[in-house]
Amino acid sequence: MIEDPKTPGVPMKAPEHPLQFPWTIYHDTKAKFPFTPATAAPGQGFVQPAPAPPGSASANPTEPPFSASHPPESTEYEAGLTIIGEFDTVEEFCRYFNWLKPPSKLEKNSNYHIFKSGIKPMWEDPANANGGKWVLTMKNNPALLDRCWSWLAMALVGEELEEGDEICGAVVSLRSKVDRIQLWTRGKDDVEKLNGIGKRLVKLLDVSEADNIGLEFQFNSDDRPLPNKFLSIQSVPTTGFRSSFQAPPTSAGASGPLSAGTAGVPGPAAFATFGTGMGIGGAGWKGVKRA
Repeated sequence: MIEDPKTPGVPMKAPEHPLQFPWTIYHDTKAKFPFTPATAAPGQGFVQPAPAPPGSASANPTEPPFSASHPPESTEYEAGLTIIGEFDTVEEFCRYFNWLKPPSKLEKNSNYHIFKSGIKPMWEDPANANGGKWVLTMKNNPALLDRCWSWLAMALVGEELEEGDEICGAVVSLRSKVDRIQLWTRGKDDVEKLNGIGKRLVKLLDVSEADNIGLEFQFNSDDRPLPNKFLSIQSVPTTGFRSSFQAPPTSAGASGPLSAGTAGVPGPAAFATFGTGMGIGGAGWKGVKRA
């Protein structure tokens, strides 16, 4: 708190840094005991969601909301989403993000979602219905999962990946075999624009030397992209994926591995002063505000 110059001695709340878009954080889980208390260090606790409405699928935490033999309909899925909070300033984002467990500490079959407010993290939402997503997969690497999710969340609210209003949100999913981070987009047809976002994503998350990861673009429908249209990374268990990075052919011959010097894309050092509960960075971060 600082003093109001008009009324000396009276504390005044320091101004906060507004974001370009307001955002909403969601959580959902298929875990049998979905709300295990956090065991992380102070500042890394998990938010206890509000009680489910009586009679809802999640009202009894000892029973999973659905089984493999009864996949969730969209209404069931939406009912299982817990809104953790909404924010539209850098400071509010920090408070929420510091409060959450890192994704690697969640129960298996759990997800965090960060989406622009007004867009639900569902295929059926009009903003997502005709779009797609970049899907980054990794195996048995909790440190990389937490780091990538932290940096991606900061990039979202800081507008580092935005192409107009193309980005809808992001999801991190903890699974028993392969964990996933997804970046959802409004469209799926502008291949050049989407490949540009994919390149910035790989550069931003600094995963070009990581093992056991993969990347591909998927549609938010039953259709699949045509082969060799979108950039892709094939998982290579024993070596880095750099030699297996597949880029679509272009008339200018700009295919092959991503360059370490991709223009306009910040590396991890761009967030070196951002403070979160994941042990990355320092005390603060200057948000991006565009006119």
